[in-house]
Amino acid sequence: MGLSPDALYNAICLDVGFGSDLPLRDLAKAGLSYKAFACSYLRQSVIRKWIPKDARKADLASLDSFTAANNRCKAWSYPLEEWEIDRVFYGELRRVLDDFFHPSGDLLVPSLYDLNTVARPGPGVSVGALGTSYYTKFFSSQLSTTSKYLYLMYKHYTEQIPCLADAECQRYAEYGSANVVKGSRSSFVPKTSSTSRMICVEPLLNSYYQLGLATVLEKRLKTFFGIDLGSQPCANRALAQEGSIDGSFATIDLSSASDSLSLGFCEAFLPKWFFELLLVLRSPVTKIGNKDVPLYMMSTMGNGFTFPLQTIVFSAILKTAVSLFGRSGHDTWECFGDDLICPTSIVGRVIHYLDKLGFVTNVDKTFFEGSFRESCGADWYFGQPVRPVFIRKLDRPQDYLVAVNQLNEWSAYTGIPLRNSVRLLLSHIGFRFLNPVPYESALDSGLRVPLAICKPYRDRNGSFKYRTWDRRPNRLRIIGDTIHGIGRLREIAFNPSGLWCSFLWGELVSSQHIPTAPSDVAYISVRHDRYVYYSKPRCSPRWDYIPHSSLTNGVRLDWQQWVTAVMSNLPLLPFERAAVGRLT
Repeated sequence: MGLSPDALYNAICLDVGFGSDLPLRDLAKAGLSYKAFACSYLRQSVIRKWIPKDARKADLASLDSFTAANNRCKAWSYPLEEWEIDRVFYGELRRVLDDFFHPSGDLLVPSLYDLNTVARPGPGVSVGALGTSYYTKFFSSQLSTTSKYLYLMYKHYTEQIPCLADAECQRYAEYGSANVVKGSRSSFVPKTSSTSRMICVEPLLNSYYQLGLATVLEKRLKTFFGIDLGSQPCANRALAQEGSIDGSFATIDLSSASDSLSLGFCEAFLPKWFFELLLVLRSPVTKIGNKDVPLYMMSTMGNGFTFPLQTIVFSAILKTAVSLFGRSGHDTWECFGDDLICPTSIVGRVIHYLDKLGFVTNVDKTFFEGSFRESCGADWYFGQPVRPVFIRKLDRPQDYLVAVNQLNEWSAYTGIPLRNSVRLLLSHIGFRFLNPVPYESALDSGLRVPLAICKPYRDRNGSFKYRTWDRRPNRLRIIGDTIHGIGRLREIAFNPSGLWCSFLWGELVSSQHIPTAPSDVAYISVRHDRYVYYSKPRCSPRWDYIPHSSLTNGVRLDWQQWVTAVMSNLPLLPFERAAVGRLT
């Protein structure tokens, strides 16, 4: 039986005290010392995202939130221009968006057919698909779409590429034409202990072209707003840290942002041609249970273009607000999805217009007073990292390892020991799972420790030898002219041209890439939620080292801080060779 969240919470309280019960927004303005704030924040948050065994209430809460957002989108209408400045703001916002979608005066997407060159399959599930890999979705399943036109366009494109044309011909012979469906299918995934996250699974071809459009939008974001979605979180974190020091910047978070971009807003503010393009690619309804629910939001979480589209809209709002209301020299802002940062001097204006345009500010996670700011997974108090540890589950030994390693990191950047909590977690880990690993190993691979308390073997080259717990990937095996599936994927059609396309995509690999595999077998890795761990030997030329790319709360830990935290928290005698010493 796993450790209960209450027992873990009590251990945390023993380490950090009971602190303040003020909500985070009030806690940020209470004038606490750094350590008092960090302790209170950890105590309030450590089990806030615990995944309940029975998720029905959490799913229902998520469904209620989704329904409320959908109804808000349905009721949205163009806001009344009560003042002249409102008319100016909306006109400027429309101009910014028009400039974005017309580089050099041309259409950003000349035609829907042009998306074929950038369209791509997503890694997740799709309506009607038998699996999550490129091969199973496009060459061993019936395609799904909300519009016959999307399938005809895809089929016409495949005819231009010989191997793709052959693969589609064989798929068509096995499964027939595309299945025209009404829309997406809803599902729920864990988020916090009180609410789940609702995701809508899109039809296959819709998702394929949505992701192609997302690629185009992401490139334009970089050239027009200077936002590179790959590195933008770092920019957000840096500006949030600056705001926590001098109060010059505010961080804004929105509730159900991906579900709040209404059809009415898009029709009113986006160019007509682009609005119509979105209508072709989106799902007009989603299936919740056995009921088809009309969608009055442009897109949902699960739609391929949702994230870049909302980044575009919020960036345009920030850019417009800064240009109209910002002071000279205070024109810096950042945006990554619904993580918004703007000068504190105009945060009231920004929130006002966000509300008018149909978006709901999350008051519990919006900060413009006090010395706390948070953005993109980094939390700052007076410029120092204070992000708490969120422990979601403790079902398997690797979950305990993740928790211990994360708590040690928290102790490292706050300077606050967590002896009771760490020792409680360690007491529930079997002896054979306490394998020492260097810091650069994954959180679930073993117990991260410095060389000061372990003695790993060294090979003749001086590299350290150790063992880790690795996740065993699920794979489809191709032997001769037969594909051996896994789980419910037992019968998978053999499509030689489709396998060739899978190889060109980089998905199909030969046994040369898998040392323990037979020489006559090829593999396709399959995304899955079931983790199977196995012990694997590894070696590293370094041990006492934190890679520069390894960030905790947006910063690279100081090595000595981490060593001190680990040696303070762990109740361990020195490791004997590659084994953990007995717990005291």
